[in-house]
Amino acid sequence: MDERPIAEPRLARLTCHPGYLKREAPYGLEGVHAAIRQALESGDLAAQRFLEERLAEVIGEDVRAALQGIEWAQSAREPELSLYLRAVRETEAVRAPAVVDRLARMAETHPDPDHQASALMALETQHRFEPALLERLTTLARRDTLARGVVMNAVRAIGRVMDNDFQRTGELEPYLGRLLEVALDSREPDVRSLALEMGTYPGARIEGKSLQGMARFLTEDPAPGVREMAALVMSSGRDTQAVLDAFRESFPREKNECVRWALVRFAMRAGGAQALPLLKDFARQDARFQRDYVDFKGLYDAGQVDFDRVFPLKAIRHRCEG
Repeated sequence: MDERPIAEPRLARLTCHPGYLKREAPYGLEGVHAAIRQALESGDLAAQRFLEERLAEVIGEDVRAALQGIEWAQSAREPELSLYLRAVRETEAVRAPAVVDRLARMAETHPDPDHQASALMALETQHRFEPALLERLTTLARRDTLARGVVMNAVRAIGRVMDNDFQRTGELEPYLGRLLEVALDSREPDVRSLALEMGTYPGARIEGKSLQGMARFLTEDPAPGVREMAALVMSSGRDTQAVLDAFRESFPREKNECVRWALVRFAMRAGGAQALPLLKDFARQDARFQRDYVDFKGLYDAGQVDFDRVFPLKAIRHRCEG
């Protein structure tokens, strides 16, 4: 899973640019803009990092300043484009309706994929998506004419704001349902896998229709990587027995060793010692998993109960990623 990198400490050398600071201090936003252009022209990366933070500080809660930053980004190229939108992303003003709408319109209509992707990333710090905006981003993510990178960023924006909203309210819907819609529509395995993966971000216990929707990918998706991802996400299901039943049903149909290995280990993640009889049945059906059954049984019989502690002690016997 992606994590936002920890901000580097603001060292003194990043602020020791008298030429930039002297130029921007008396003129506020326009001064920062001029200093940014100067830093870009000189290729001074330290100054660019400092001025990005400074731009976010100057914008603060000022909606008009945020809109101006987006306007500068509208006609800019990299790395200037991303600098402006990363700065806007970290402000309070980014949650103002006018700013949200302007970023969404850039994502929907700008002819350049870099602008679309950067606008979507700027939306990721929203506390929640209103239904109309969620609908717009879902529609965007389902457009098969877009560059794949733009679609992936639309999916990430939905997933990361779902995480933000979940931390505040404990609710996954309607975000997770929208992600499943995107996954069902997409012809790209990477997009389908990412849309499912976002369901793991909040650390929530998936249930009901969402869990049933994941089960479809487990048995019907043509890409092994997507089926593995579905098994991972389902292992967080609230109804442990429903998860194990879905795994029991899919194992005989599954011919890929690595997906079967995913079913084995994620069954143990979902059910712990409760899943050992199922794992024994898997080993009966496929002798390649007999030693896995013995390994897991020995670890649980020894008193281990937490899968996150069990799995690092488990010998890996299959040449599979993850």
